[in-house]
Amino acid sequence: MSRIKNGIILLILISFLSFVAIVPVTCIIKTVTGIYCPACGMTRSFEAILHFHFIDAIWYNILGIPLFVFIIFSLIMVGKDFLQNKFSYISNVLSFFSRHYIFIILLLIVSLVFNNLKW
Repeated sequence: MSRIKNGIILLILISFLSFVAIVPVTCIIKTVTGIYCPACGMTRSFEAILHFHFIDAIWYNILGIPLFVFIIFSLIMVGKDFLQNKFSYISNVLSFFSRHYIFIILLLIVSLVFNNLKW
């Protein structure tokens, strides 16, 4: 059963990266409110990272590089869990997020402010 869960999570992560790389994404929050959300510029940031333009990646979204590294690391760890037929990485990540949610909210606020001040 855990092998199926890991396979589904791995498929979702790979699909997300493929989707972001291929399909242009429009921010609904920006369209409706005119305010850049914490995730605005993330697609351009990921694209800049893939072209090794790290300064541009930071400019597009200050959280782009940490999130990109987290996604790649998560792909590797979920793949490892999948091969070992266990389900520990995702539960560890969820536990980390539940313990450090205030820090994550602060990061999102910093990104929101940064995204709206730079334009």
